[in-house]
This record gives sequence, structure tokens and C-alpha cells, in this order.
Amino acid sequence: MIAHLLHYDPYKEFNELSRRVFGELERRAPTMRVPIDVREDEERFVVEADVPGLAPEDLEIVAAPERLTIKGTRKSANDKPTLRRERGDYSFERTLTLPQGIDLDAIEAKLEAGVLTVTLPKRASLKPRSIVVKGPTAAGA
Repeated sequence: MIAHLLHYDPYKEFNELSRRVFGELERRAPTMRVPIDVREDEERFVVEADVPGLAPEDLEIVAAPERLTIKGTRKSANDKPTLRRERGDYSFERTLTLPQGIDLDAIEAKLEAGVLTVTLPKRASLKPRSIVVKGPTAAGA
């Protein structure tokens, strides 16, 4: 029994446990928070997101009534050994709650210079409308 205790290494057990528990987490791409701006004008909402280093095929946009989800994943294609690596793989997902009245069939997205721009047009029934005020009509005219 004493021989067993002399060879017991609690640090080794802790390290093995850590690798088993956290090893799975380390293999996944880290999650990143992507900064966004949202603007509104009379015709549309515009969402801009900074997504440097991503190509259009790295992005997924899902529009549902009152919800917009933007997902992206960056996987490095660098198979060469590196001396220092700070630009690793990552993924992100942002879900925004939108007001009612977005024309889901007319949503457009474009990626230019690392900025994703999603344009969400408002339905015609929600756009402001000017009403013409008429004067009295002449009788018999």
C-alpha cells in the first residue's frame, strides 16, 4: 500500500483529466464576436459586419420573419509549418431581432474588402406615404 502511495502523482492525474475534459474543446475552432452596425432609412435596414479574411463561401445568412442570422467560419489552408501562428481558425454566429415588415424575398448580401453588407428592404406597406390634401370640389364643375 505504501509503495502505491509513493508512486502516486496527483499532477499527472490532473493533467490527464484536463486533457480528457478540455482536449475536445481545444480541437474546435474558437468562437469570435464579429462587430456589426445596423442602419435604417425610409426604404431599408442595412447590416454591416466586419469579416476580414472570409470569402463569400465561408458565410451563411439565414433570414426568417423578425430574425437574421449571420454565420461564418474561417479555416486556414496553410499546411506549412509556421514559427508563430496568431491567425487561427475561428467561427462566429450573430442573430439579430428585426422589426416586422422586412421583405424576405428581396434581401441582398455582398462582401467587399472584408465588410459584409446585408440589405433588408422594408415591405411597401410599411414605407411612409405622402397623402395629398384635396380642396373643395366645385358643384356642377
